[in-house]
Amino acid sequence: MIKRMKNGETIIDVLLGTNNKTDYIYTLAEAHAIDLIAKTIAKCEIQVFAKNSKTNKIEETKDDVYWRLNLQPNNNENGTMFLYKLVTRLLTEKKALIIMNRDFTNSKLLYIADDFNSTSSILYGKVFSDVVISDDEGNSLLLNKKYNSEDSIYFSLKNSNLVAAKSDYKSNSSKILNAVSKSFIQSNTPKWRLKFPGNQPTMIDAETKEPISYEKYKEKITEGLFSEEEAIVMLSEMFELINLNKDTKQSLSDYKDEIEQIGNIVAKTWNIPLDVFNGSKTEKSTGNNDFITFAVSPYFELLEDGYNISYVGKKDYLRGEYIKFNRFNINHRDIIDSANGIDKLTADGFSRNEINKFLGLPRIDEPWADEHNLTKNYANVKGGVEENGE
Repeated sequence: MIKRMKNGETIIDVLLGTNNKTDYIYTLAEAHAIDLIAKTIAKCEIQVFAKNSKTNKIEETKDDVYWRLNLQPNNNENGTMFLYKLVTRLLTEKKALIIMNRDFTNSKLLYIADDFNSTSSILYGKVFSDVVISDDEGNSLLLNKKYNSEDSIYFSLKNSNLVAAKSDYKSNSSKILNAVSKSFIQSNTPKWRLKFPGNQPTMIDAETKEPISYEKYKEKITEGLFSEEEAIVMLSEMFELINLNKDTKQSLSDYKDEIEQIGNIVAKTWNIPLDVFNGSKTEKSTGNNDFITFAVSPYFELLEDGYNISYVGKKDYLRGEYIKFNRFNINHRDIIDSANGIDKLTADGFSRNEINKFLGLPRIDEPWADEHNLTKNYANVKGGVEENGE
């Protein structure tokens, strides 16, 4: 199901705009591609790694930053809604801006800008002004404050050649679809010839007993021919009614083939395997892994860079703190099907809680669940690792 954005809009509304209805099929396919990517990213946990003041080590933590990124970025949105909206905005508009406002507790609240202006500076960081934010109920607010790199996160995707190629393809595919559609309609719309001899006396309407013109008679026949309900057509013996295109019926196969071709092109443009795009993936398919690797991972990198630059900052990042998307739980893993893999991970020294994290299972608050047991017979050889073979 395609989710709704601000003011009740869907991705299709945003992509189509108001004057682009001829591109509907292409836009529907593109909206599906964007929805797949956005939903995949939105369900991921954003991990926060910070220095533990007690141990002085970089450890995964759940603090205010984690809360804002995963659960409540601001007072009106949850983390999943926020991330879905962010990715959708980035992929549809090729740019997205997050602004950060501190509340009375000095916590950073995150908002996605619906509209904004930016400076044209190249040598210096951009400054954003006239920022408009809104909620899901259509309420909007214009902010007077100016935002720089310290209190905003800016994302941009630019590929003018790809945009131009997409535009040309959309235009050409629309023309082809229109031609196929017109051909189908013309071939399957009945066309009749009403043949009658010339110099005939005035006709009398059987119902009204009044004279009726040949034009009116044609209209009465037409009403019966094209009625959606059962009808009897009154035809005088002097007339002959001929169906001109009874042998030229055309199926929708050409239209369906063109729609499928458009979907395939869109899927390839977004690097989405066809079985994932069309929902026809089999158990042995590697489509999900390819989808994550080629279609989703580049956006993970982009988002992580933005969060680390603006939210973590250079000083803390260089001392080892960082923000990262947890990619392990993108694919559903059945614990029974994963039994052999769990056994191998345990033998290679992974703790039970580390494995539970991979599987999306709750943490076990017991000392044994954090123990690392290496059951394979390994021995160190000059800094390397070698299996003994005994």
